Amino acid sequence: MVRGAQEIWQLVWDAKPSTVCGPDDVSSSITCPCSGFAYGEYGDLSLVRQRGDQTERMPLSPLFGMFDSPDFEKTRGKAILQRWPLEVDDLAREDRSDPTLVTDIVRRNERAVIEPADYDRDGSATEFLIQVGTLPCGKLQFAAIGIASSNNRLHILTSLAKPNQPLIMPAAAWSALRGSAGPTAVTTWACGDHGADQRNMLVVSALDGEIRVRERKYSCDDEKLIDESDF
Repeated sequence: MVRGAQEIWQLVWDAKPSTVCGPDDVSSSITCPCSGFAYGEYGDLSLVRQRGDQTERMPLSPLFGMFDSPDFEKTRGKAILQRWPLEVDDLAREDRSDPTLVTDIVRRNERAVIEPADYDRDGSATEFLIQVGTLPCGKLQFAAIGIASSNNRLHILTSLAKPNQPLIMPAAAWSALRGSAGPTAVTTWACGDHGADQRNMLVVSALDGEIRVRERKYSCDDEKLIDESDF
């Protein structure tokens, strides 16, 4: 329900998608570029919104390709969605050549992507997250898509400081926005991660549809703030 009226939102492939990080190769599907995408499909993807006899369509493929993704040359310029969830014992089952593994995977409930929430804190749960890539290794990156009280057209959420640039953050940062309007600090890169000598964090807040994000970087040696900027 959106402002008292029923709407149907669907993620629609423009043509039959192809497999990526597929269930036929579990050992590849658990690698870092496949994080969050196994077992998935790729192709040209649109968000279709129907309200009564009115239909709005938003292409989503342009959101992809800015971060690590599986089979980059093959999936360049395409959207990727996980279809079936990966389970912790899949690799062990593949190692012992379990003949029922692939059949079991494709019988699993398909992953739900459109899960509405109020990320911009405008009072309406009319946005959802979609993974658009990863950072090394397995740091899933998400954009938020939906409508707002100030913009009833489908759009990608942005920060107040960078209104012309999609706001792409890890799930923990989006979760912080959903859970609290006040400033919340979320670590995005820990000391020692891939040899990092600095710790990165985002300070996020939102109110009445406006999202504010500051990125802060601290020295791991003395916790000194070495850089701060709008994100």
